Amino acid sequence: MQAAPVEAAPRLKITLSNQEWPPYMGQELPYDGILSRLVKEAFARGGVDVTYRYYPNNRTLQSARNGQVDGSFGWAPTAERKRDLLYTLPVLSARMVFFQRKEHRLDWSRWADLKGVRVGVTVGNFYSDDFDAQVKNGMLTVDSAPDDLINLRKLLAGRIDLFPIDLEVGKYLIAHHFPPAQASLLDAQNKSFWSAPLHVVIWRKHARGKELVERFNHGLKALQDSGDFERLLQETREACLMPRSFSP
Repeated sequence: MQAAPVEAAPRLKITLSNQEWPPYMGQELPYDGILSRLVKEAFARGGVDVTYRYYPNNRTLQSARNGQVDGSFGWAPTAERKRDLLYTLPVLSARMVFFQRKEHRLDWSRWADLKGVRVGVTVGNFYSDDFDAQVKNGMLTVDSAPDDLINLRKLLAGRIDLFPIDLEVGKYLIAHHFPPAQASLLDAQNKSFWSAPLHVVIWRKHARGKELVERFNHGLKALQDSGDFERLLQETREACLMPRSFSP
């Protein structure tokens, strides 16, 4: 007598909080952005259908921590966050690099090589504990500005020598806010000085929280093993970098 076939686990439906952080995430971006697309595809392969609900940036994580939504994504782990949230495997890593002018390249291997170099920083942004330590001990000379775009303009004008920013975010801002002739003058260094893993997080009190983490991890591995992860990453990156309208 044949055994009855094992039924596949039923598909689940969840809602994740999302925010504006182009090109990783954003309501007006193709596929909701690079990270949004990869998260949705990985969950789909784990039998979970995802809907995004957009929040102001300062409420995105909190909405997951208090159970307004099932979870969120794009977050690095901290001890404090882990009290309220379950973490999946990392999807991508944010890579902090220095952008520079192509005609004024500054290769370096240790922080001391950058002594006396003018480094732009954006007020309120965090560039790593190590970076902060170098500023405090006088190794790095920083020049503050209120936002990233102003810093990129200062870099182009030669008022600063380097500007630290996430690689994908820097490329996106340059593609969308500078004419091609100016954009071609700026370049990202290959060396990253800080890398932060970006995870999906699920509300710790969720009745199926551990199952959702397992399903995501399984789907992410399947996506990576198939080669589709890299294909979708590149395809979405290119779509997001295509300027739909130039905003000087």
